[in-house]
Amino acid sequence: MIRKKRNLGPGFSDEVAKVTSKIGHFKKGESANWTDILLPNYQPGQRENHQNSWRSIFLTALLLVLFFALFLRLFHLQIVKGAANKELADGNRIQVKIIHAPRGVIYDRNGKILAANSPAFRLTNPDSASRKTRFVSREQAMEWEVKNDPRALNLEVDNVRNYPMGEKFAHVIGYVGEISDTELKLERFKNYRSGDQTGKMGTEAQYETLLRGTDGGEIIEVDSKGRKLRTLRLQPPKPGQNIYLSIDASLQEKIYDLIQESLVKSGTCCAAAVAQDPSNGKILALVSFPSFDPNLFTKNENDEAVGQILSGLNSPVLNRVIGGTYPPGSTFKIITSMAALASGKVQPDTTVEDRGEMYLGPYRFTNWYFNQYGKVEGPVNMAKALQRSNDTYFYRISQIIGEGLIQDWSKKLYLGNLTGIDLPGESKGLVPDNDWKQKTYGTPWYPGDTLHMSIGQGFVLATPIQILGATSFIGVGGSIYRPQLLLDSKPQIIVADLAAKDQIKIVYEGLRLVTKEGGTAWPFFAFPISTAGKTGTAEFGDPKNRTHAWYTSFAPAENPTIALTVLMEGAGEGSSVAAPIAKEVYRWYFSEDKNNLIKDIYTSATQSGKVESE
Repeated sequence: MIRKKRNLGPGFSDEVAKVTSKIGHFKKGESANWTDILLPNYQPGQRENHQNSWRSIFLTALLLVLFFALFLRLFHLQIVKGAANKELADGNRIQVKIIHAPRGVIYDRNGKILAANSPAFRLTNPDSASRKTRFVSREQAMEWEVKNDPRALNLEVDNVRNYPMGEKFAHVIGYVGEISDTELKLERFKNYRSGDQTGKMGTEAQYETLLRGTDGGEIIEVDSKGRKLRTLRLQPPKPGQNIYLSIDASLQEKIYDLIQESLVKSGTCCAAAVAQDPSNGKILALVSFPSFDPNLFTKNENDEAVGQILSGLNSPVLNRVIGGTYPPGSTFKIITSMAALASGKVQPDTTVEDRGEMYLGPYRFTNWYFNQYGKVEGPVNMAKALQRSNDTYFYRISQIIGEGLIQDWSKKLYLGNLTGIDLPGESKGLVPDNDWKQKTYGTPWYPGDTLHMSIGQGFVLATPIQILGATSFIGVGGSIYRPQLLLDSKPQIIVADLAAKDQIKIVYEGLRLVTKEGGTAWPFFAFPISTAGKTGTAEFGDPKNRTHAWYTSFAPAENPTIALTVLMEGAGEGSSVAAPIAKEVYRWYFSEDKNNLIKDIYTSATQSGKVESE
């Protein structure tokens, strides 16, 4: 059954209005708010005003708190941290670029460049443990600038040190390298920064204060991306001072080439040679083997190659001229002769009979001529002893004068002491005595030690620069000048007035005879220029019985302008190995045309076997 929906009729709403209008007191138009009459103590508009009041208070308080917090923040930023924030803002906008000063150029005495600079840029790398900077070419830097590469922001204008003569001058010039953290703590490096370059050895280290110069800088304004907008201030750098060395670059190269050739022939590794003007001490050449390329240090690119140089088996960085110590062999007889003459106990005509050997108790001491050829010299005076390098003579006179005088004269001629050459790394060598032997070996000085020392063997050790000094002492008649590399430095006499002129003249004549027929320096027998010198063949306890080859000399013999000492480590006899090098140096040095050397004038003599070596 379908139920019909009840229809209230079209006037229902009107009827409701009629009923309610009778019950309530509403005026026409107020029917929408009729429920408010049920609230006690109700007054129209009261609730709305109450809510608006609390809302206003809350909003006002909130705004006050916010404005106060903002005020505190602004006060902190502007007043408390104002200076720091300004600096940070300027730091983002303003940058300081250091412009590194170029080092002074190093020249030889004739104006030939030995060390110079190439324009480059320094790239800072603070995160690297091994090095903090590396050098970038100008082309690479410009490419980074064009591409807005971030690395361009860390570039500083700088120069790369370069050495056009390479390894031939390594021990004279040295090299520059990045300053270490240890060096930065030293007082003399207080104005240096991490990553700066400094001289590490040779002239670069010795004259660092002259060569370095003063860095400049550029203050620039950049945009938010770090791109340069303009230069605010520019302070140009002040270049380092140029210096001239007393070195003759051509002579240096000649000696280097001659020694290198001789090393190949002798099959050994190491050598040293040094030449100076004996009248003022100025160094003309200084060569040490093995050498190294100093350019490897300055480019800061090949750590492996640098490591091999620093830890090389034969110590390439050792300057053997001033830092290598060797038994001087028979070159020491110059000193023993001076000690003997100064004692007054030995006269120029004092004669010793050479029988080839002599005994000190059970110990046998022989002469080299007897060992090699089975021959004896017979009666020998001082001049002949020097000419023939007779060991027996010096054994006997050392017994006459004692070890004390030999030790004393060794020290007077600057053995066992620093000559004061203007290069770092010099060694003192060793002049042994009883105290030293007791401390080192726990045994006293024996008479046999005196005999050994008299011929430059035993415990005595000397550097080539010290032997050169003793040789120059004889060449100029009784003075030794401090060896110097800086050309314009004032000559300094360090030894003078030790002996009478006639005593020095005796030794001088003996050294002249060394280069004459019958002497031990046979390569000079037919040499057209008069020279004087002393050969030396020094034992050093080598298991293969090799010996060091020495030759020390000066030329011309009268008023010498050059003194030269050559040492070839483990290469053989001084007369056969070292003397020929000295002869070729003199041949070149005194030639009018140094590019056209004359033919070897003693080839026939060496081939005929008419010469004798020591």
